[in-house]
Amino acid sequence: MTAPHARRRMSAENRREQILDVAHAIVASEGFHTATPGRIAEAAGVTRPVLYQQFGDLAGLFVALIDRESARAASQFLEAVAQLQQAPDADPFVSAFEGAVRAIDANPETWRLFLFPPAGAPPELHQRLARSQTAVRGFLEQELRQAFPDLPDPEYNARILHASGRELLQLRLTDPEHATLERLVAVVRHLRTNVLPPNRPAR
Repeated sequence: MTAPHARRRMSAENRREQILDVAHAIVASEGFHTATPGRIAEAAGVTRPVLYQQFGDLAGLFVALIDRESARAASQFLEAVAQLQQAPDADPFVSAFEGAVRAIDANPETWRLFLFPPAGAPPELHQRLARSQTAVRGFLEQELRQAFPDLPDPEYNARILHASGRELLQLRLTDPEHATLERLVAVVRHLRTNVLPPNRPAR
């Protein structure tokens, strides 16, 4: 009688991941405010003491979930961009955007958490989102300064590019049938070609 039960037992790490998966599913469909300890424990098939042993409290569970999904999103994005930038004629702006789209397609629920923060999101999610947005704007500003030394106010131009890109990525999540990869990348290529000045070597 004990052997089948033993085979079904999860390691502590696997149990932790299972609980996070369950919590993410609830949050993604209904918001953070519906992900109560009792509901998460019941859906995961564990007791509330097991949940508290793993995460301390509900806030600790939410932080662990946000950190896990943030790391996943960053890894997916960097991997996609690295693959695209191997092309000899790769444009860093287009590659960065296309990499983000491909990362979204690979794991939409991870990206939805940050592009559309669910109701009742804890402060930690907004803090990490703010840090991520600052990093992306910094990347865009650096690329603008290197590629277009005479571009006026690269900081604000980076903000415009970031806001436009975020809007397009949100469309990919909300209207994938019409916001195809090809259509979105074509828009970014158009902006890159017709809005930004021609490349000039940095002085």
